[in-house]
Amino acid sequence: MDVIRKFIDFEPGSEEEAAFKVIESVYEAYRTFQPEKIEAVQLPWYSVWDGTLPQLFKSLSEVKDFHKKDQENTRARGPFSFTLNPLKIDIYGDLAIVLCHMAAAWEPPNALSADMRLTDVMRKVEGRWMMLHHHESFEPDGYTHI
Repeated sequence: MDVIRKFIDFEPGSEEEAAFKVIESVYEAYRTFQPEKIEAVQLPWYSVWDGTLPQLFKSLSEVKDFHKKDQENTRARGPFSFTLNPLKIDIYGDLAIVLCHMAAAWEPPNALSADMRLTDVMRKVEGRWMMLHHHESFEPDGYTHI
């Protein structure tokens, strides 16, 4: 079965664009090994459920440890590239829910490519969208409903 994805467009300068740009900047910082830029857009009570690990990271110290290990893993895997596309962005006052599709690829020596689903919950603080929770998972491959 072919996967059909409908990406959305948003108005330049809109709240939707601003929230999406934060998520995009996080993956660019990941790609360029700058975890401090990722942490700069995370609220103190930020949590993350990563697509490659089973546990929920729910404190700043756990998230910092996770970033360190995640960066080491990426360096060992190979150069990373990504294409991020928004599927749905809902703004509820100072809260935003951002759903995206990401085509991710790591080059050799340990190549991997994957289609991923991202869900981010964000809060606007002092005029800036900040990350409250991030969930990332690999899209299922080969599963069909009966």
